[in-house]
Amino acid sequence: MSANRLTVGEYLSATLALNGIDTVFGIPGVHTLELYRGLAKSSMRHVLVRHEQGAGFAADGHARLSGRPAAAMVISGPGLTNILTALGQAYTDSVPLLVIASTAARHSLGKQWGALHELRGQREIAAAVTGHAGHADRAEDVRDHLKLAFAAMAGPRPRPAYLEIPLDVLSETTALVPERFPAPPTRPVAAAAAIAAAAAAINPARNPLVIAGGGATHATDALRALVEALGAPCLLTTAGKGLLPEAHPLNAGASLPYPAAQAAVAGADVVIAVGTELAETDHYLPVLPLHGALVRIDVDPAKLADQYANAVPVLSDAGAALAALGAALVPSATRASAEASAARVRAIRAAIADRLDAPTRVLHGLLGAIRAALPADAAVFSDMTQIAYAGNYGFATDLPRTWFHPSGYGTLGYALPAAIGAKLACPGRTVVALAGDFGLQFTLHELITAVEHALPLPIVVWNNDALGQIRDDMIGAHIPPLGVVGLNPDFVALGRAYGARAERVESAAALGAALGRSLTAPGPTLIEVRLPG
Repeated sequence: MSANRLTVGEYLSATLALNGIDTVFGIPGVHTLELYRGLAKSSMRHVLVRHEQGAGFAADGHARLSGRPAAAMVISGPGLTNILTALGQAYTDSVPLLVIASTAARHSLGKQWGALHELRGQREIAAAVTGHAGHADRAEDVRDHLKLAFAAMAGPRPRPAYLEIPLDVLSETTALVPERFPAPPTRPVAAAAAIAAAAAAINPARNPLVIAGGGATHATDALRALVEALGAPCLLTTAGKGLLPEAHPLNAGASLPYPAAQAAVAGADVVIAVGTELAETDHYLPVLPLHGALVRIDVDPAKLADQYANAVPVLSDAGAALAALGAALVPSATRASAEASAARVRAIRAAIADRLDAPTRVLHGLLGAIRAALPADAAVFSDMTQIAYAGNYGFATDLPRTWFHPSGYGTLGYALPAAIGAKLACPGRTVVALAGDFGLQFTLHELITAVEHALPLPIVVWNNDALGQIRDDMIGAHIPPLGVVGLNPDFVALGRAYGARAERVESAAALGAALGRSLTAPGPTLIEVRLPG
């Protein structure tokens, strides 16, 4: 090889590093050897996981907490299909996750010769869950598709990206020089006419209401200023938790799934929805009851043309639009006062509290113990489990980007590997995984990854010996509970077998104490919560 030439695999790794990728998750395979030749020569850290789905979820958690793209490398065929679930989660939650995969050599592609790991239509499969999916037949294709991939991950609404490279291309040499790509265009800023139309809908309102989601996490100051200027109640989505301090008198929390909050939305004469899809997983209704005008602020034109397309659309970055709207507000003698709105918020919260059943009150007690044991900026990565569903509303947080729940795609097994990736990204932050007994078993093998890296990571496991939510849903629908109760392992023994600390607790107080111990432990701690009876 000439001294001034790199293999395509080496060029790829060097280019990823120049464009801000500092960590790659994966499992080496015979079809990724040339990728690993490049990795070994780069500045990037490689994290060995135990399953490609774990690689995807870990990269997702790394990206969510750091705010930077993260990457995973997988073999062709089963490597891609194993990581597809993580790509689907990243797509629905707008996470900048990059997956690099190999394919069979060019001469055999699509010919069904029985090449190892061959998967027909591999790029097309990945395209369904990515913002950009590319196939490279030469070094120049790698460069061009990487530019498009980074643009997809850094766009107004970040999407995961995918690039596949045939085995024979990876080992070829190229004279291309690794480069840092130009920054993508800035986020859209609302046109003056759009702000004027929105202000015209808002200013006469007597009973306005704000709904804010994950797209506003960078605009907390502007959101708070608008909410206080309007004196309007603010409802948050799960992704928007922490946009206002929990105790703010106008913050009704992530309460959209509850009837009291839905009634407040139905009774508003104008609703300002900022940075939210208003998706089913935000409110769990076929469609949110909106009887007043809807002012919709979003960076995604598709969201301004969905089932709520009769809204006053504002295509804009949340911060810019909220600031412009705040400047366009006029005083109103007929608008509900901040005191009256605060009373409505208290009524919403009281109605939710009054309707909590006994099992949910127990979960809220456990969530309170978790909250009390953690610093304010702790990041909790949850799974699809009853304690997390309760926590979507009931876990108190005053800061955005501290509660991470796989809402849209709703994947089991997310919490543990995502928390591992997040802790690796931000070792100075407290990170917690919160999983159920069944979901944890989807990705429990990643516990040894946390052990290898000596991560002081608490893993709280809510063990009710069942797929509890599905069991309850079956009973509620008068369906005999079928397939919802299975044999569980001894989680404490299993955690210790992986080399982690492990203990079992039977009360909220004991959980809080165990969490406190785990935060200073030299490695991960699995805490099984199993209540008596």
